[in-house]
Amino acid sequence: MLIMEAIGPRGEELATAAGAARDIAVGWDDEFNSATFDADGMDDSELEAVIIEELDDHEPEWRSHLRLVD
Repeated sequence: MLIMEAIGPRGEELATAAGAARDIAVGWDDEFNSATFDADGMDDSELEAVIIEELDDHEPEWRSHLRLVD
């Protein structure tokens, strides 16, 4: 499982698009302004790498909209 917090106005949009592009389930939590990614068959580090790769490909400035939650 991977959690990313929105820190910019496009956080939800970018998180949702990244999950959809890689066919990875992503849920959005309005209360915590965060996205949760979950994929069976992938460990946490692999999931993180796939989502970051997708975000880098889709929007190079994604780090001004999302950040990883420890």
